[in-house]
Parts: sequence; structure tokens; C-alpha cells
Amino acid sequence: MNAKEVRLLVIDALKNKTDAGDRIYSPRDWPTTSEQYPAILVQTPIDVKNSLGRNVPQFTTVTTVRITGRLQEFDDEQEDNGAEKAEEALEQLREQVERAVINGYELTRKIQQFRQVRSTIDVDAGGEGHTAQLLMELDIEYYQGPEEFFEIESEPLEGFDARISMPDGTPEPLVKINLE
Repeated sequence: MNAKEVRLLVIDALKNKTDAGDRIYSPRDWPTTSEQYPAILVQTPIDVKNSLGRNVPQFTTVTTVRITGRLQEFDDEQEDNGAEKAEEALEQLREQVERAVINGYELTRKIQQFRQVRSTIDVDAGGEGHTAQLLMELDIEYYQGPEEFFEIESEPLEGFDARISMPDGTPEPLVKINLE
């Protein structure tokens, strides 16, 4: 397990479980357009390994998964309510993302715990409509052991010789092992 695998498991957990549908992007350049909304962007910007001791590479690793949700809402013709609609849509998206990731079976069975979940929402009326963004960070803890860091180099077994020494006067053993 590593940061890339965690990111891919989070993406799988999110697909078609939020208002963004299958518009889950990672990796991707960050600029998005209103035709893509709602959209979710996923990245793993922080990865911290805490050693479990000397001599063997064993770590409790915490990967921070950053989930950015973006959407846009417009004012109704009769009412100036775009910001309110955008904030409510973001709150709904935040709840959907939390549930999808925390209940993602493949992810939760491979990790130790969700150490922390942080989220912020922001609504901006600087454009044509009210652009809203959810920024959620999940600190996901898991174990990494020697198998993650060493490639096992081996040579194929081409044969095997075994000899059984018996005391003089003992009948020959009836053991035959053929590994070919």
C-alpha cells in the first residue's frame, strides 16, 4: 500500500456516489469550467512515515488525501439566492463525499484508520454565477513493511539434491523425491 494506491481507492469509492457522478479527476490540472460542474479533484499532497523501529523498514504511514469539490449555482430570476443554493449544494456534496469514502469497502479494509477529516467550504460571487468550492482533507493511516521497499530477487529452482545418511547395516530408505 502506498499513496498512489490510497488515491486510486478513494477515487473508486467516490465514483457515482456523489452529485459529481463520474466527474472525478486525478491527476489533473486544476482549472475547471462550469460545464464540468459539479466536479471532484483528488490528490495526495502529503505522505508522512513514522518508523516502528530500527533495522527493518516498517512504518505507520499517514497519507493526506485532498478532495476538492467544485460547483456553480445561479440566482433565480425572482430571487438573489445563488450563494445560498451554492452553500447548500456544497454541504450536500461534503456529506456525500464523507459517506462515500468512509464507507468505501475496498479502502477501509486496507487501511488502519481515518485519523482526521478536515473540510472547508467557500462561495465566491466573482463570476457569472456563484462558484463554490469544497476542500476536504482526509488523513488516512496504514502500515508499510519491508515488502513495500525491497524487491525480492530470486533465482528459479532448477533442481534439488537430498541425501539421507543411514548407519551401516540399515536397509536403504524407501524415500524418493522427484521435483522435476
